[in-house]
Amino acid sequence: MKRLKFIPPIVIHPTLWFSLVVSILTGTIMEFILVFSIVLLHESGHFVAAKCFGWKIRKVMLWMFGGVMETENYSNRPIYQELIITLAGPIQHIGIFFLLYGLDASATLSPSLIQFAYTYNWTIFIFNLLPIFPLDGGKLLFAGLSYLRPFRQAHASMIVISVTITVIILGIMFYHQETALSTYLLFAFILWENRLEWKQRFYTFIRFLLNRQLLWKKKKRRLPLIVPASTKLIDVFGQFYREQQHDIYLKNGMKVTDEQACLYMYFNLKQYQATVADVCRKS
Repeated sequence: MKRLKFIPPIVIHPTLWFSLVVSILTGTIMEFILVFSIVLLHESGHFVAAKCFGWKIRKVMLWMFGGVMETENYSNRPIYQELIITLAGPIQHIGIFFLLYGLDASATLSPSLIQFAYTYNWTIFIFNLLPIFPLDGGKLLFAGLSYLRPFRQAHASMIVISVTITVIILGIMFYHQETALSTYLLFAFILWENRLEWKQRFYTFIRFLLNRQLLWKKKKRRLPLIVPASTKLIDVFGQFYREQQHDIYLKNGMKVTDEQACLYMYFNLKQYQATVADVCRKS
């Protein structure tokens, strides 16, 4: 039972089922097994790295060229942990390369299957590093943006960049007209995921703030925020960075408060229309 609890729920995406049906109909089941094995090894890298840092994993969804591992509270974890966990997937492809090299040398698989596996190993590796959400490259993009910009801006920018790049790739594919239907389905899935992420962006932002309050730790980096007294708390929160602690100063005044006092008034006292001046008066 403990071993089963260690393994998160695994969800198979419709694109993967579609690939399985096509492989059965076309007699390429071995090729499907090879691709699926590469995807599993890729996701195992993310999973093991996340477990090493004590991240809670909700589920792992597997699809045609990779997977999506849903975790809790990642937005309030150190960025270096997110980078390591994200890169742990692509790094597996180096090990897969040497594994395939050994299988090739021992003639365990036919040369055509080995060549197929080599091709898809590097295809999945490169594809997952595209700066598109929810791919690994999109997560790396978000980690970089959230280091340089406030969380709320970084999250919205990541989605806009992801959709822009996806549309450009789809335009190139339509122009050449030599792309398989499964690839179109894959990018349609990516656009759908970005649409959902855009619709849920405020919820993601609120969850970031709640976790920031509940899991508060003193941060080494401090960034003071200077705002007008009439600024609403939700607008102040929009200036919060992931790994920086904020003291909030009133413009043209000597009063100061901190982010925890603002978060307490907003979430605990449910003063959703409160301003920074209201927090200072209660401090």
